[in-house]
Amino acid sequence: MGEILEYSKIRRILIPTNKNPLMKKAVEYVINIFPDAEYYLIGVVDISGESLLLYSGYSAEYFDVLESLEKEAIEESLEILRAKNAKVVDSVLLKGYPSKTILGYASKNDINMILLTTSSKVGTEQIKLGSTARLIIERSRIPTMLITPFSRCGEVKKVLNPTSGSKYSFRASMLSINFARQFNASVRMLHIGRIKDERMIKILKDYASNMNVPLEIEEVTDQNLVHRIIEESKSHDIMIASRGRKGFTYKFRYFSPEFALGKLEREVIELSPVPIILVNE
Repeated sequence: MGEILEYSKIRRILIPTNKNPLMKKAVEYVINIFPDAEYYLIGVVDISGESLLLYSGYSAEYFDVLESLEKEAIEESLEILRAKNAKVVDSVLLKGYPSKTILGYASKNDINMILLTTSSKVGTEQIKLGSTARLIIERSRIPTMLITPFSRCGEVKKVLNPTSGSKYSFRASMLSINFARQFNASVRMLHIGRIKDERMIKILKDYASNMNVPLEIEEVTDQNLVHRIIEESKSHDIMIASRGRKGFTYKFRYFSPEFALGKLEREVIELSPVPIILVNE
């Protein structure tokens, strides 16, 4: 079933900073949830369009402005963390392709979780994730916490855990139980489709019982799964789920990362009214 992912193991949290108005809300929330963690801050000056912009007539001063804004973003987050007496291990400003630079830094520093914010935009067909957040979610092998404009960040008393029954979902379910134990919260598990692996369910029930965590499990066969999950999340405080899912296409994620995040997962992430922790591998 894989290693049990415990709340206590999330000790090194990476915060990619930016000038998004959500940053203050996100940083304050994560420090309240993980007060004993070590924090790493990274700002990235995006050079992905540098050559094109310079060719189009932009001067190097344009990128100096971007660098200045990133420095401001780092300082703003540092102020919040210092006010909460958080342990800040490192803050760094780098140049590069944002998602690649952030994931490289996370790997080098043995980060346990990445905090992401996104300003979701309403498109013609659906709400769109920001490109950097989407790429990190698709490529990251460590948990990511996502705060969107819809996220209601408050006290944790009820944890929602949508699961497909995959081995990755099992790890997310175990984290849900550990997380709930930390906050004396309950867990409601929505099993997508009929339960086929009774052994996994028994393990989860026994583990929750041993941890004194109230656990409720329901099979969900609704035709509109996104609507059902979002409606359920409205009465919960946080959602913990897996990016991984059963299916042949998911096996292609190592060759083409976009296969790591399906339409269901993407829509739930973008519409959730509560923060989400995604357990990726």
